[in-house]
Amino acid sequence: MSAPAPLRRAFSVSVFCRNAGAVLLVRHRRLGTWLPVGGELEPGETPLEAARRELREETGLEGDFLPALGVDGTPPGFLGYEEHLAGSKGLHMNFAFVAEVAARDLAACDEWDAARWVRAEDLAGLSCPENVRELVALALEIAAA
Repeated sequence: MSAPAPLRRAFSVSVFCRNAGAVLLVRHRRLGTWLPVGGELEPGETPLEAARRELREETGLEGDFLPALGVDGTPPGFLGYEEHLAGSKGLHMNFAFVAEVAARDLAACDEWDAARWVRAEDLAGLSCPENVRELVALALEIAAA
């Protein structure tokens, strides 16, 4: 009897874009749930480089990643780290970032089919994972500080 295949592990990023007191969430086409923009790191990329790339690829926006909130060497805009199972993609070890964007005009992307700018009061009625709710609230809280 062979041992089960090890769980695939991948590093990913999520970007909580802020504009005028709201955070962008997109409805992921394949998963049918509301998520921030993001994706897996490409070989040789740092998490911050991946966050900038994913933001540009999925929205057409450039972001101003906020000054680091942590020890010396923490990348700009770093919000937190969390892990979650991503179905057949295995375990995502996810670096979350927050970035201010100057506009809400989004370029179309085949990974999502709808977009919403949400405030704290919008989270209760939104179909999204709990970790996304928590990170949206944190991104908004940091904005208010």
